[in-house]
Amino acid sequence: MKAMSIGKNLRMRRIMKTGRVVIVAVDHGNAAGVVRGLEDPVEVIKMAAQAGADGILVTPGVLEQAIDVVGDLAIILRIDGCVSILGSGPMELFSSVEQAVRLGVDAVVVNATVGAPHETAELEKVGTVASQGRTWGVPVLAEMLSQRMMDNHMDFSGNGDGGLPVDIASEVSLASRLGAELGADAIKTRYPGDPDSFRNIVKSTGRPILIAGGPTRGTGLESTLRLVDEVLEAGASGLVFGRTIWQYPEPMAMIRALSAMVHDDATVEEAAELAAS
Repeated sequence: MKAMSIGKNLRMRRIMKTGRVVIVAVDHGNAAGVVRGLEDPVEVIKMAAQAGADGILVTPGVLEQAIDVVGDLAIILRIDGCVSILGSGPMELFSSVEQAVRLGVDAVVVNATVGAPHETAELEKVGTVASQGRTWGVPVLAEMLSQRMMDNHMDFSGNGDGGLPVDIASEVSLASRLGAELGADAIKTRYPGDPDSFRNIVKSTGRPILIAGGPTRGTGLESTLRLVDEVLEAGASGLVFGRTIWQYPEPMAMIRALSAMVHDDATVEEAAELAAS
């Protein structure tokens, strides 16, 4: 057991070198196929490595294609899916923690949608994978969403943020706590939009929370940076951004700005200036 604990700790250190992390999500094709900005995921991964991101969230098939360009990026492997934006039903496992170990990745990610008809199956999946993570010494990132958050998250018609309900804090709290109770090492979820509520969520969850988006505060770089400033001040341990990065006109500039805020406590103004340079 001690050796397995060391394995988890070493992997978590590779992911969160400063205690915080900027992860570029490139797993959207797992459900949505070809998405604008992610037509060539290998090029996006190469860009992320060159721009100084900390890690990528990726599927096994794309990882195999991108192995020569990942550089020093930490690898968080998506091991569930099996349902597209045209279908419905639970996200089922198509790989395993053991296979993730064979691929040499740093962590795995699985999803659970609280309040969905298939809630029980997906929550059981999180607990099972967390147990496997203990056995193999692999951290588990649980993407914990409510049904309303998932509906918004899977809206590929726009930026995925505009329709996020304003009364979402209780759902974020419930989903995050369930992930922690089932044994996840970190939680990926949406920012509820209220810093005081989020501080309480961070405290009651007891695990690092990584933000995958939140209510829009306008358009453009500065609105994103103000949202990031708010979530970091309220206790988030990092970001898992996809469309926010690779649908931005200058994705490398966006990564540099986000990294400066996450790792160097840059202000919104400083990060915007860095992106413009």
